[in-house]
Amino acid sequence: MTRALATLLLALVLSACASVDGMRPVGDAQQPGVTMVYQQPPDQVFQATLQALTMVGLRTVEIDPARKYILAERIMGHMSNGENVGVYFRPLGTGTQVTVASRRKMATNVTAKDFAMPVHLQLGSVLGGMAKQP
Repeated sequence: MTRALATLLLALVLSACASVDGMRPVGDAQQPGVTMVYQQPPDQVFQATLQALTMVGLRTVEIDPARKYILAERIMGHMSNGENVGVYFRPLGTGTQVTVASRRKMATNVTAKDFAMPVHLQLGSVLGGMAKQP
């Protein structure tokens, strides 16, 4: 009986974990998050974002330059049950609008870190300039 209960509990916990699949944009809609505008063109900002994500401790999971998004995650560890992060890009004049959405993998993850501002701060550092709010 104890083994069956443990198996059921484990199945419930694992089914509660969210994957990055839910972070993909649907049509033109993006996940809600923190939006900033950078002066650099989209291609440059896209490449700099890949570098910034690694620098803040995230692992890139999916890159889609055509649909203008990057998905990343922080895996479960001793300090957190993991987070999913989506970064979405839109050309804006000669610059780029970037939205960073950060979601915890498990609803019970009360120690989840919100990566939106750390990603923006690191991205600004990689690009060598400050962003502004739209």
